[in-house]
Amino acid sequence: MKILILLAGVADIRYPLHPISLSSESLIQEQGTPRRLLSPFDEAALEVALKLRDARPETQIDVLLLDGCNSENLLRSVAAFCPDSLRCLQLQPCQLWDGRQTAVQIAGLIKRDYPGHELILLGRELGDLDEGSIAVLLARRLGRPQLAMAQYGQWQDEQLWLMRERGTCEEWLRVDQPMLASVTNDRRNKLRHPLMKNVMHAKRLTFTRVTASTPARVGLTLSQLEIAPVIARGGQCRLLSGDVAEQAKALVGWLKEQGVNS
Repeated sequence: MKILILLAGVADIRYPLHPISLSSESLIQEQGTPRRLLSPFDEAALEVALKLRDARPETQIDVLLLDGCNSENLLRSVAAFCPDSLRCLQLQPCQLWDGRQTAVQIAGLIKRDYPGHELILLGRELGDLDEGSIAVLLARRLGRPQLAMAQYGQWQDEQLWLMRERGTCEEWLRVDQPMLASVTNDRRNKLRHPLMKNVMHAKRLTFTRVTASTPARVGLTLSQLEIAPVIARGGQCRLLSGDVAEQAKALVGWLKEQGVNS
C-alpha cells in the first residue's frame, strides 16, 4: 500500500510568539525568528503510518510538509523517520485560512504526483487553524470518502482497517477504496523517538520543494472590512430527531429552504 502524509508545523509554545500581521493584500507578515514544530495531530498521523509500515515493510510512506518558517528543521525531523520520499510543499498563494483554496491547491498536486496512493493521512487540524475544514474540503475535491478523528490502523490479513472511538464504542472501517483520514492524537499513536543514526543522517540531507499554485481568489481586503451589524435572533428553535444521517438530511433541507444552495 502507498500512504501519503500531509504535515504542517505550528508555533512552538516554548518560545515567545513572534509578531504576526496581515498586509492589506491579506498576506501574512512574520517578523523575528519564528520557531515551528509538528502538532500532536501531525505526529499522530505520522505514527499511524509508521506502525502500518512496521507490520508490513512493503508499505510505502511519502510525506508532504507545508512550507513556512523553520521548515528546514522540520524536514530534518521528519526525515529521521525514513519516509520513502519527503518534499516541502509551497502553496502559491499561501492562505491557509481559505480552506477551499488550500484544498484546491493540494488536491491538484495529489492528482498529478500521487494518484496511486490508496490512503492519505493528515492531522485533524492541518496548519493548526482549529477548524478542521481542509481535510473535509480536500476529501471532497479528491472524490474520496473521509474518516474523521481516526486514532489507529491495523492490518487484518491483507486488509487495512482504521479505528476511531465514539463514547465507549470503537468504530472500525475497512479501507477498501482510496480514502482520506484525518487523525487525532491518542495513546496508541504517540510519536516514537527516531534512531540517533537516522537523526545524524537527516542532518546531511537536502530536500526537494514542490509548488502547488492557483490564481488568488478575489475577496475582501482588510480596508474593505466593516463592523458587522447586530441582528436580533428570531424564529423558533427546532430539535432534529433521528440518527446522524437523518439529522444531516433535515439540516440540508432546511438550508435549501433558506436559499442556501452551495
